[in-house]
Amino acid sequence: MARERLKKEELDRLLGDLFGERRLLMYKLGRVRDAIAELKKLRASKETADEGSGAETPKRGPGRPPRSGTGAKRKYRRKPGRKKKRKVVGGYRLNLWDNMVAGAVKGADRLLTKQDLLTISKAWAKRELPKMQGDEVELRLTRALQKLAGKRAVLGQHRSGRMRGVHYGLADWFFHGKLRQEHKGKVMLD
Repeated sequence: MARERLKKEELDRLLGDLFGERRLLMYKLGRVRDAIAELKKLRASKETADEGSGAETPKRGPGRPPRSGTGAKRKYRRKPGRKKKRKVVGGYRLNLWDNMVAGAVKGADRLLTKQDLLTISKAWAKRELPKMQGDEVELRLTRALQKLAGKRAVLGQHRSGRMRGVHYGLADWFFHGKLRQEHKGKVMLD
């Protein structure tokens, strides 16, 4: 008896699921039928408009979109040939942080590590930007070092091999990425 009741409940549940699925499919079918009817109306109205104007759009090659309207013009047309490279005239100006880092290296007249620059920049930030916190100072310093030692080439990097990290110095002290012999004495190892 209990088994029969379980089977009956299971069948009722399955029938309920099937009826729900059927209702959902009927709803979707109605939406599709409405969309088809709307598209047929649009096509019919477009055909009547085309017949009334009598102008046929010119046939174009594959992949090229048709012109919108009869007298449509492009706003901008590129000149033929290869694009000219932009000349960098002086680049962009350095910001406060970049100037501070470059000035610190120049003022110390020796190669500085990031830790040395961090102590200098924290003191500078405490004086110039008192609301800035330590983590933000370190982040700004890292960005400035990446920009100055990489893209801008204001600073050069030297790995001593005796300690971790790099020493940063002015780009004038380097030749093709290597520290010049006359500036080797500017590396201070603790």
